Amino acid sequence: METVSKQEDISEKVMKGFRLAHKRLVEKAKREDDTLVIERDGKIMHIKARDL
Repeated sequence: METVSKQEDISEKVMKGFRLAHKRLVEKAKREDDTLVIERDGKIMHIKARDL
């Protein structure tokens, strides 16, 4: 049981880190008036960060 708990903790930490990195990426792109490439509905799109 302890192994499952450790795996959940690690998974939670990884997701938290991913969300923080994503937030910082968008904030930086907004400051620099840059474009981000995202996938939406199976299509690759270029979107200005200020529009997010």
